[in-house]
Amino acid sequence: MAPKSDTDSRDEERLAACFNCKKSKLKCVRPSGSATCTRCTQRSIQCSAPLFHVGRHKGVKNKHSGLEKAVFQIEQALRRSHAGAIDQVQTAEQATELRFLLERSRELLSGQDGLPRRISQNGMEHDQASLSPQQTSPSIGTSPSQTCSRDDPAVHTKIEEDQLSLDDAENPLQLLARTSELLSSITPQVQGNGTGRFPKSAPNRGTAGEGDDLQKFFGRFQARLDVGEDLDPIELGLITLAETEALFTYFYEKLSHTRWGIDPVVHTVQFVRNRSAFLLTSIAAASALFSPSMESLYKRLSNHRQKLAGLVMSKRYKSVEIVLAFMVNIPWISAGEHWADDETSTYLSMALTIALDLSLNKIILPSSTEPRSPRDTIATSDCISGRKALNIDGFSDFDPDSPSGQRLLRRRERAWLSLFVLERGVCLARGRNYVLPMSPLIESCDQWHLSELADRWDGSIVSVAVLRRDLTNIITKVRAICDSYVNGNSESSVVDRVKSEITLFFDRWYQTWPVQLGDREKLSLPPYVEILASHTRLSLYSSVINHSTAPTGARHFFRAAGLSSALNVLRVAVQGEGQLRSMPNNTAIMISFAACFALRVSTVADGRGSSLAPSIRALIAETTDVLERIGSTPIQRKGLSCLFAGQLRQILKYASRASENTQTLPESNGEVAKNAPIYADLAAAHMANHPGAMQMQVPATTLPPDYLLFSTMSNENQLDEAIHSTDIGLNAFWEDFQFQSADLDWMDWSTFGT
Repeated sequence: MAPKSDTDSRDEERLAACFNCKKSKLKCVRPSGSATCTRCTQRSIQCSAPLFHVGRHKGVKNKHSGLEKAVFQIEQALRRSHAGAIDQVQTAEQATELRFLLERSRELLSGQDGLPRRISQNGMEHDQASLSPQQTSPSIGTSPSQTCSRDDPAVHTKIEEDQLSLDDAENPLQLLARTSELLSSITPQVQGNGTGRFPKSAPNRGTAGEGDDLQKFFGRFQARLDVGEDLDPIELGLITLAETEALFTYFYEKLSHTRWGIDPVVHTVQFVRNRSAFLLTSIAAASALFSPSMESLYKRLSNHRQKLAGLVMSKRYKSVEIVLAFMVNIPWISAGEHWADDETSTYLSMALTIALDLSLNKIILPSSTEPRSPRDTIATSDCISGRKALNIDGFSDFDPDSPSGQRLLRRRERAWLSLFVLERGVCLARGRNYVLPMSPLIESCDQWHLSELADRWDGSIVSVAVLRRDLTNIITKVRAICDSYVNGNSESSVVDRVKSEITLFFDRWYQTWPVQLGDREKLSLPPYVEILASHTRLSLYSSVINHSTAPTGARHFFRAAGLSSALNVLRVAVQGEGQLRSMPNNTAIMISFAACFALRVSTVADGRGSSLAPSIRALIAETTDVLERIGSTPIQRKGLSCLFAGQLRQILKYASRASENTQTLPESNGEVAKNAPIYADLAAAHMANHPGAMQMQVPATTLPPDYLLFSTMSNENQLDEAIHSTDIGLNAFWEDFQFQSADLDWMDWSTFGT
């Protein structure tokens, strides 16, 4: 047999793949002159293929682009509506609107109205006359035989399965909006002829003004910026440009380690000023809040910030920077008349709403020049192209593959990750159900911080995001293990499995993140991250501590481990006071929660005659002083931690009445009462070992022989050893230990009374 010529080989390669091979993404090989491919012949199945090779644009997932793609999608949506499937077209009115748009689109594509056959999409023009058959819709401009081949029922289903990936049409409203957006790029040329925006035969159309309103309603979604001379605090004379620059520098140096999400390379004063007056004012106000001698400036900025917050909500301004502005304000919101009166929940819900409107939760697809990644397997509805993301933000002139474009796209992902961490933290501390949905970006963020464009705090964001993301799963797993005890498993096996799962969960985390975030020699975490991690561990134990099916041994473990975690939170707060000057309200709640948990355990231990309770209460007294110092410095701070500090002192008094120890506790002014020599010695011993405190000589003979300095311990392992080596009554049956969950029910202060 003579070998095939090069021309024959090229002709064979240009044959369209059959639908079976195309669906399986396999090479379709058909012998010369055969209508059935080799694979279908071997499988003895029907082989159907288009009459020409449709092909696709390089780097594009769909065979159609621009207005052609919209026309093809509308045709298929209408066809399914006739067939009774109403997943895309739900009402007759929507079907009528689609038919009108379809007729208008066909008219424009066919060139019957005399328009040049060029359309513009994302700033790029395409000449319809120069398009090759591979770039042309098969339902437009094809021969009758080709059209019939496409409409054949045997192959119609195959076409829909492969081609009808409605990237921008998860619902009818988006389909209408996308098509109207494409039409709006052409209709100005129609108006130039004086014929109006729509033909007179348009169904359900009124005046031209009504058509303009519809075009506006269905137009492209873009960010709406809160900028202008009447909003800019610099233009209004509230602050000078030099002061703004100084406050931004202060924010990035002193506050950014506790309020994540803002990239100093991107969010310069000029950039923020052009994007959001709300964010500009919020950053400046946050810095003025912690800067001495800026009380009057803070008052002016905070009043303007409050005005802008209301304006953003009423005017529906939306941008990534507005999401960041709400997040900047949440950590240091002023307290209301009641603990539930502040605007934390309102700001958080607004940030989440705007973030979802801007598609911040979606994975940003890499460019066509990048290699394939795990993101390529994510559903289309969970993805957004870099080009479209930049268009939404108003950066259509930026190339998504350029360094500047990549930074702008990364800022979107950073904002979503930071919002996830903040929302989970607020819900854990305030006892609320999670609202922010789990997204593919959260599920695959473990290596997100490993980038040349990473900010210094990106690793901290990811570390806490991973921990809080997986917390729900470990709680569910621990409860399931406890439930197995009812099904006949032995108590010892249940306890061992519980310990193993929890230990493995946290060991894996601690083996990863201290190396990446903290001191590589000491393998320590930054204080703020360590407090968040310790409170997350405490949240786990408090969530399962009274699980109904947990055996007694498991409950003992939960109480001992929970006490260790609570003491570790307090220890880190005392040791890291210098780095926690900007402590957010949420962290103050976490620390207070840990103090109440430890107090509850110490109260039970008092009844058992344990000697550990005095050491616990002395550490709580010291932590209370830390909370008060942080919340009252500088004078304009007036932080929420001051209120918690005052209430914790009251709780210490309640606990003292309920204990067998009749010694007086520290007074509300933070000094030790003169008629309480033992507690004076305990507090003095703690302060003497505090790095920033005045050294006080404490007679060793006045201290209890087994007194422990918790605040001087270096890690949680030492705390565990101290707890298990001291009789605290862990083996007793604690009927009065009621701690159902890590929510604000623990703020029922009366339960600590007599």
